[in-house]
Amino acid sequence: LLTQHRCFATVGSKEIEVDNEMHRKHYAITGVGQRSKVTCNTNTNHTLEADVPKKMGGGDEAPQPVEHLLAALVGCTQATAVYVGRMMKPRLIIEKIDFNIEAYRDERGALSLPISELPTIPARLQSVSGSVAVHFKNGVDVSEEQLRI
Repeated sequence: LLTQHRCFATVGSKEIEVDNEMHRKHYAITGVGQRSKVTCNTNTNHTLEADVPKKMGGGDEAPQPVEHLLAALVGCTQATAVYVGRMMKPRLIIEKIDFNIEAYRDERGALSLPISELPTIPARLQSVSGSVAVHFKNGVDVSEEQLRI
């Protein structure tokens, strides 16, 4: 039995449909793993590879999955900032953004044995932090008010 759900949000006094199939962007990835390394192909014709370090049983031949996660955070932040700057009035054209992002976790959580029991230490990132420096085209100065959007 297939059911169709519609999602709405209220913006001001107006209700809008937020999950309109006509406006959905579709993402798909296929992957093949051999030993600890996986090669993925996207529906946009890109290839991503992931592996784990040798001390975790991997070959260390590609970025770790968590490094892809952090790269996705940086990539989404870059794309959003450039889009927002371009849509502002007056326009703020970003020349470049410098990112310095760090994350940590206690690897004992991911390596905890026996595998059939929940680890006492979480196997997730415990902290993500960093700094971002935005450089505008032609050295434009941006006011605090423009940054509060």
